[in-house]
Amino acid sequence: PVCLSIERIYELLDMNDENDGREKQLDSALTDIELQNISFRFKDDLPNVFENISFHMEKGDQVLLQGENGSGKTTLVKLLLGLYAPTSGTIRMNGQDAAALNCDSIRKHIGVVSQSIFLFRGTVLSNILYGQEGKTRQDVESLVDRLGLQEYMDRMPKGLDTDINQNTSGVSGGQAQIIAFIRALLSQKDLIILDEPISNVDAETRDLLLRILKERRYDGMLLVISHQTEGMEFLNKVIKI
Repeated sequence: PVCLSIERIYELLDMNDENDGREKQLDSALTDIELQNISFRFKDDLPNVFENISFHMEKGDQVLLQGENGSGKTTLVKLLLGLYAPTSGTIRMNGQDAAALNCDSIRKHIGVVSQSIFLFRGTVLSNILYGQEGKTRQDVESLVDRLGLQEYMDRMPKGLDTDINQNTSGVSGGQAQIIAFIRALLSQKDLIILDEPISNVDAETRDLLLRILKERRYDGMLLVISHQTEGMEFLNKVIKI
């Protein structure tokens, strides 16, 4: 058993870094994304999750990515983030092949609110500020006020100072979604991706999120992934897979 464990460690050490061969940096703001005939499968002996997907997004676009459960919507997000590589086709960002771009430099421009929200042990405020460079409590309070969420946040026992145990214990599912949403908007990324933001939340949280999405104007790009379309007529592009 010890020898097998050591062998596995050597396999790990010998693995290529995810940025191996990705020397270019995405230095400027992300303003243009184009997918050209993208196909993907997990293994050679498995069928494609999807194939020949092509679409274009540019600054100012608010896009609904629609599809049934299991159609590959979340997988497509992982392709954009560089977590997976397409089986065939090309993803271009600002005209550059994403396969040649450093993954860290790509992710600096993209904010994601996933289906499974993970919150760290601490306060609501510390979770919102996690990973935010140069952001303060005042920035959070200002954003909460602009989004019209002050009353909602005040319902928590201590507002922004409410304690959270690891992995959302201490707040409801809807509150966790709002916290992650505020965290993504505060980061001011060029592309904000919301993965099924209204699928598993209470009616109040759903209405709040839809109101904010409808009324807020984004300087960058917004990609909303959902199989539910009611209330999302304000999005200016629809992509179906």
